[in-house]
Formats: sequence, C-alpha cells, structure tokens
Amino acid sequence: IRETYLAVDDDRICKLEEYKRQMQGGNVDRRCQIAYTFVVGAGGPDRPFDHHEDDTAPIALEMDDIEDADPNGDVTYLNVKENMEDGKSTTYMKFGAMMADDYGIDYIAKIDDDSVLAIQILLQFIDDDLPPTPYNRRIYGGTGWASWAHNHVYAAGQFYFMSSDLANYVSNQLTVKDKQGMMHHRHTEDADMGSFIFSHPRPIKFINLSPYKFWHHPMKTRDEFMEGWKNIVHLPMHGRLLPFFHLCPAWMSGKGV
Repeated sequence: IRETYLAVDDDRICKLEEYKRQMQGGNVDRRCQIAYTFVVGAGGPDRPFDHHEDDTAPIALEMDDIEDADPNGDVTYLNVKENMEDGKSTTYMKFGAMMADDYGIDYIAKIDDDSVLAIQILLQFIDDDLPPTPYNRRIYGGTGWASWAHNHVYAAGQFYFMSSDLANYVSNQLTVKDKQGMMHHRHTEDADMGSFIFSHPRPIKFINLSPYKFWHHPMKTRDEFMEGWKNIVHLPMHGRLLPFFHLCPAWMSGKGV
C-alpha cells in the first residue's frame, strides 16, 4: 500500500499526523485533503472488542500490546482487542469522530488492505460530490449491497465512508447493547455497520458507488495488488447498481418486472 497509492506525488494526501500539524498551523497552511492512517487493534487480550465497553481508558495507544511502535508514523493503535467483526470498526469511527471534532474532518472512510485505490479519482469525487461541513449531514456511501435479514442496503466493506456526524452516531450515541441487538446472527462488519447507520431516526443519504467504483478488490497477494495498481488507469468501473444476482435470482432469469 505504501509503495502504490500512498506513494503518489500529491500533497493533498498525507499521514494523519501531518494533517494535524497543518491544521494546528491554521487553515492557511493546509494543503492536505485526505488524512490516512493504518488501524490496528492493539489493546491486548484483556481489552474489550469495542471501546464503548470501557470509555474510561484512552482510545489510542502509543504502541501495540507487545510494545512495537510505529516506525513509519502512520499507524493508529486502537485500545481494543484486535478483531474484524465485533467492534474494531465502530471504535475506529469513534476515533475518527474525535479527530473530526478536533481537526475539522468532514468524512471518515474505511478501506480494506486488499483494495487498490485510485487516489486521483477519489480526490475528484470529494471535490465534485461530497458537500463540506456544515452540509455533510447523514451521508453514507460505498458499493451497494443489501441485507435480506435486516431489510436494508449497506456499503460493502472493501471501501465505505460516512459523514462525521454518522461516525459520532454509531460510535458514541448507540450503546454496546444497542449495537449488539442490531448485529446479524453471523456478525458481518459491513452489514452490521449499515444496520447501525440506518437505525438513525432521520433520513440517510446513501451514495451508491457501484456504478462508479474507483478501486480494485480483492487483491490478496502482492502480485495481485501490484497488478491492480498497474491497471488503475482502467478505473472507475461501472458495475450493477445492486447485487440483483444475489438478492433476486428470479429477476435475473427474466421473470421479474
């Protein structure tokens, strides 16, 4: 990742610590638009999966539970037990909401480490389609998928984003008990996140990026990842609006509307 899309020569993308430094210098010094960080659950085996279960402890640590520090200066060590489906993402959204309050961040995004991102298209998408604060209310987006069990759409976990108010809602306003009651029988991080978001009492503005997908996924091996980076010029991809092949076989066989 650091050798590909994070290595582009564009000062509009920077490490989170550099973004914070620029914001502390005032907006006149800010060139960075996208602040990135790698996220690790580093609290060790005695910590909960979701930071909301123990709000008294710091949300982030200086190093992981075996005292490995970050040599690249671009890792956030969350003070939770490492996990994929049970609270790491909502804890990251809690951290993101805190950063948004302190440093004027409009949206929080999450991307899988096997997704290869077209940074230039993302920057253009931000400029063209994402309203800034204070107009960025209840906005959520990614490639559209759907939960039959919970009767809602959601953004697939390969890449999704939400406005900072939604990050605050899912991580601070919903309790752990609230979230546990909304999770799918088989905990599924992206589908569960959609359940949390669509529990909001006000309308959600969902941006479906399926017809405008600016990343390759999944790229599991190094060779696949580098091949995806080589083919980044072929993005964006224009896919189906929703996964009808999965949700409605009858429709796909020509028996639908």
